[in-house]
Amino acid sequence: MQRWLLRGAALAIPALLLTLATAGQPATMPEIKIGTVLPLTGAFGASGNYFKQGYTMAIDDVNKAGGLAVGGQKYQVSLTVLDDGSDGTRSRSLVEKLVTDQHVNFLLGGYDTSLVEAQEVVPDQYKIPYVEGGGAASEIFKRGYKYVFGTLATVYDMGKITMDFIAYEISQGKLPKPVSLAVVWENTDHGKDYINAVLDQAKAHPDLFKVVLNQSFQLNGSDFSPLLQQVKASNATVFLSDAHLPDFITMHRQYLQAGMHHELVSYGARGPDQKGRQALGPGADYLIAALWWTPALKDPASQLFTDRYTKEYHAVPDWFQALSYDTARVLLQAIRNAGTLQGPAVRDALARGVFRNALVPGGVIRFGPNGQIAGSPYVMVQNMPGNTVRIVWPRKLPETRDAILPMPRMQ
Repeated sequence: MQRWLLRGAALAIPALLLTLATAGQPATMPEIKIGTVLPLTGAFGASGNYFKQGYTMAIDDVNKAGGLAVGGQKYQVSLTVLDDGSDGTRSRSLVEKLVTDQHVNFLLGGYDTSLVEAQEVVPDQYKIPYVEGGGAASEIFKRGYKYVFGTLATVYDMGKITMDFIAYEISQGKLPKPVSLAVVWENTDHGKDYINAVLDQAKAHPDLFKVVLNQSFQLNGSDFSPLLQQVKASNATVFLSDAHLPDFITMHRQYLQAGMHHELVSYGARGPDQKGRQALGPGADYLIAALWWTPALKDPASQLFTDRYTKEYHAVPDWFQALSYDTARVLLQAIRNAGTLQGPAVRDALARGVFRNALVPGGVIRFGPNGQIAGSPYVMVQNMPGNTVRIVWPRKLPETRDAILPMPRMQ
């Protein structure tokens, strides 16, 4: 199997519709059409644009290298991006539009569990492989679809690894035993995965964990003050929240304004996001997060990606860009491995493939029988002052350092 390479530069791209090609390629070169529907505007607009960047970088790689070799023929790869405005109904209809009107050969997924769930009915209907890295709820992969593949470990795994980390910190004497937990979670399949993992671990280890608040909230909220008052009244030692980026920013700003403090605070995968750190400043310092990737990883592939992204976009990459880059590379490699553009053959190449030199922790992506990534590639990180992070879990990584707990009082 060919190794993935990091080379080339991303192209300037319009907001709603994007076609990538490499200047100077022969006009007669045949084309592979890839389509994606992303939330470039609306509640998830920031994350959707990050995904567009990652997809762009991966497709630019193959075009800059002279095209994608499939069955002895080189193909130019084009990418069409449509904006669903963060609306699920529109998202599903636009994916079908890509198939029926744009006649794309393959699909890359959207961002956010709810939008991916809306999209995923289309690939099986038309037998078009669909690879996504923006939806992590396990429910996505319980519906029996055969053409849907996901590069994100589940949110259930996120909750479990968070509890594993907390258990370790208890063993080190940094948190009391048992530790009391206030848990709030978005009322979606994403949030249900998270709370189920927390409750399962608390039930399995009653000597370590005591859940004193278990409360859901609606996605895309504007006032979390009543919810935070419940958190405060619970007198918990640890505050856990499963929230998407906009809700994390709003909730934690109101948390700080209320003068609240816990010995450990985690918003699931949120905290190190550059949008969040810009919005919250030092108030985001010392938060704990479980991530699918971080620029703090020191393996060569991660460092090359971080350096390249920083040069091209003049910003620090988050997991969004890394996982979307991996997602597109998995699809492109599967097309190459299949040696054909036929959907069923590429679907089979995805199902049996082992994709190495990936950015996810461990460097390997393979899929289980349900299309979900096999294993649980996560790292736990802690925000540090100066817009830096340190990896604090798992302990086996050479980059891992001790967490600073109890957390200093945030500003």
